[in-house]
Amino acid sequence: MIVPTFNERENIKTTLDRCLRVLETTEYAYELIVVDDDSPDRTWEFVETAYADDDRVRVLRRTENRGLALSIVAGLRAASTAYCAVIDADLQHPPEKIPDLLAALDAGADISIGSRHIEDGEIENWSRFRITVSKGATALTKRFLPTARRISDPMSGMFAVRRSVIGNVDLQPQGYKILLEIISKGDVEEVTEVPYTFRERTAGESKLSADQYQEFVEHLLELSVGEYANRISENPRRVVRMLEFFAVGAVGVLVNIIVFLFLMRSGAHYLVSGSFAFLAAVQWNFVGNWAITFDRPSDALTKRYVAFHAVCLVGLIVYEIVLSLLLFVPALPVLLANVGAIGASSVWNFVGADTTAFAENIENVEIRIGPVSYTQGATDFEGGSD
Repeated sequence: MIVPTFNERENIKTTLDRCLRVLETTEYAYELIVVDDDSPDRTWEFVETAYADDDRVRVLRRTENRGLALSIVAGLRAASTAYCAVIDADLQHPPEKIPDLLAALDAGADISIGSRHIEDGEIENWSRFRITVSKGATALTKRFLPTARRISDPMSGMFAVRRSVIGNVDLQPQGYKILLEIISKGDVEEVTEVPYTFRERTAGESKLSADQYQEFVEHLLELSVGEYANRISENPRRVVRMLEFFAVGAVGVLVNIIVFLFLMRSGAHYLVSGSFAFLAAVQWNFVGNWAITFDRPSDALTKRYVAFHAVCLVGLIVYEIVLSLLLFVPALPVLLANVGAIGASSVWNFVGADTTAFAENIENVEIRIGPVSYTQGATDFEGGSD
């Protein structure tokens, strides 16, 4: 059991005692490793004193390169058991669920994850704001990290894993979400989720901050790029597809210009001209990529068409943001800024098209635009919201 701590003196004894009581009822050989980030309240010292005569509890005190995820990595490296379980010290994770997590590993899972989002799982006394932030983080994770899409609660901090899954993996997490690093880089094939109730903290203060949210986004993007690079290296055809996609897009730029100039000279407002020019280019890009880049997939054409438009709309937003940044931050000339913005949006459009609109398993891809989700087949729309 790995229990990372920072200023958890008020909670740690209750947490460890509950863990010990639960593990005593099992047949496992075990130890509890408390990994403390040199807490100002001297949590590490308190544990060393309170459990000085209990060889089942060990303390690692870290004084450099601190952080929740890095503390867990240190605990994983210090452990010698076949299984490792992770639980927070603030009593928001129930230690009584540990046997269920371990039983899932016994049954063949590579990793078992405590989930708040499956049947019988829940969250206690969260504000609407925190629920919204959590759902947003989960949605981002599933969008940018394909390996996380099979998990209902990839943001969970309570899990158990076989050490063999991460034995040869160089774990370099940022922030506070080590689970993302493990499922992205580890040799994870079978995943089991165990429901639990995420309790409200009763003592101490939350360690979440704006900096940690920033680190989470940076870490997610880093893992996403790594996963996609691996997919390209495993399938060189993607490099060819990318070149074909950009060639089709170059023709799409010409289509855009021609339609825009035609409408402007016909007396249309520039916003109307630009909108129709954009739509015309998207139609060409969809047909061209369907026929040339992605080998004319015949299934779920309507869903692919909708998904492609959604990707391109986001690509338009990416273009506008990057163009504004390049014009005003480094103050590049208009032409250079435009080229940079086109490049950024083109990369986004290719990744989006490759992973959603023209994905091989398009039936498993959910397209959500506002409160409407397009989830089944080519013609089945379903209202709803997360």
